[in-house]
Amino acid sequence: MNTRSLPAPALRLVLAATLAVSGYIHAQLYIDGYRFVHIIGSLFLLQASTAFAVAALLLLAAPLLLRIAAAAIAIGALAGFAASRTIGLFGFSEHGLQPAPQALLSVIAEALTLLVVAAWQASELGLVPSRSRAAESGTGADDHAEGLTHPANHQRLYDVRRQGRETRMNTRSLPAPALRLVLAATLAVSGYIHAQLYIDGYRFVHIIGSLFLLQASTAFAVAALLLLAAPLLLRIAAAAIAIGALAGFAASRTIGLFGFSEHGLQPAPQALLSVIAEALTLLVVAAWQASELGLVPSRSRAAESGTGADDHAEGLTHPAYHQRLYDVLWMLLPVAVMVGLYWYGRVHTPDYETSLFGNRGNDAILLKAQMGSALLGLALIQLLLALWIYGRLPALRAAPHGVHTTHRLIGLTAFLLSLPIARHCITTYGVQLTNTRVALHSLTGCFLYGAFVAKVIVVRHRRWPGWALPLAGGTLVTAIALIWYAAPFWYLNGFQAPGL
Repeated sequence: MNTRSLPAPALRLVLAATLAVSGYIHAQLYIDGYRFVHIIGSLFLLQASTAFAVAALLLLAAPLLLRIAAAAIAIGALAGFAASRTIGLFGFSEHGLQPAPQALLSVIAEALTLLVVAAWQASELGLVPSRSRAAESGTGADDHAEGLTHPANHQRLYDVRRQGRETRMNTRSLPAPALRLVLAATLAVSGYIHAQLYIDGYRFVHIIGSLFLLQASTAFAVAALLLLAAPLLLRIAAAAIAIGALAGFAASRTIGLFGFSEHGLQPAPQALLSVIAEALTLLVVAAWQASELGLVPSRSRAAESGTGADDHAEGLTHPAYHQRLYDVLWMLLPVAVMVGLYWYGRVHTPDYETSLFGNRGNDAILLKAQMGSALLGLALIQLLLALWIYGRLPALRAAPHGVHTTHRLIGLTAFLLSLPIARHCITTYGVQLTNTRVALHSLTGCFLYGAFVAKVIVVRHRRWPGWALPLAGGTLVTAIALIWYAAPFWYLNGFQAPGL
């Protein structure tokens, strides 16, 4: 508290209020008709959902992560406002402060949001003097004429924060990044299922439709924040969302919920998948809390207490177990990506009118074939550069640093190029298994993104064996080649692919 000159509770409430006002205005406009505007409607719903979710979390606490999220929401809304009145936004444009008075009120709310965040940060950085800091340093207001706080305060604040980080690191035995990603994934799956059900018809069910939309919105918002950090507040929010969804599931199948009832695991398979996702969410949160409370031992605690592996014989796990758990949790992520894409492709209703950069039908297929061929070309260049980096091209000397940079840039370009192709495929056709060629193309497409996630994990975590990265990279190139052979080559070769 001594490091803050402005009252944190008041700032927290004002920030939550300005965000909620902005979210309410966007939600109202969405309901009043913007939901029918292509892309813009979805952006309005996203802004309202995230604004409400962050505002609700701000009522409980305000870590730096939430303040950054609040500022990002406000900046996004203001950028959209400016774009729609100048260059246009996804083909949509507005004029002046229309619709009135919502446009003006929204701009004011978002400007206030940014002002509050800026004031808060200035206060915490010591750019705003306070009596508490003056009292601690033994100086008066004159000593703060330059707006800077006493250096001793910064040193004390640094020491406290460093000690807190070291304490937190020493009390964690389970891998926080892996748990954070798994928790975000389970929440996102639950949110996606509720969003899909809402769109498919639950939006017409009194009260229940609004609850489904609320669950999806908060689940997506918290999952997005978990990708950045995972303070206790967000974990509590994740558990609350999961418990609320499970409670609603149980009530709707027993005593009824606001006059609405369901039977068994209907609708299938969404009901079962949702229950599994929410149960996993609670399991991950419980495991994380048990780890932080010291119910699961870690190397740091064993070292501090002077105990070794033998002291864990009473049912407590050996530190090596946590390393294996770490690896298993990381490798579950690629599997989750593959299964998620496959599931979505199977339950999704194909939309054969989906466009690819404005092209439909045969024009879209031709463009995809050309883009797929370019993707294969980039993958082959990636392969050659990797062989150079690993010294497998005897005719060339050791790869300079620029080759490594080029390798990464081409990989990023290939990934971005693949996204519109994948989106068009899964939206237009879904995952189909009608014949060998189509099944190979569909399944390899799902596998491709799982392989990509696996490669990123291997690159980021260098504890893996030396052969893991070449294997992951080779698998990725092979998957791209199979996809190209089963579709772009088949199309460009007059609908023929030998062996398929």
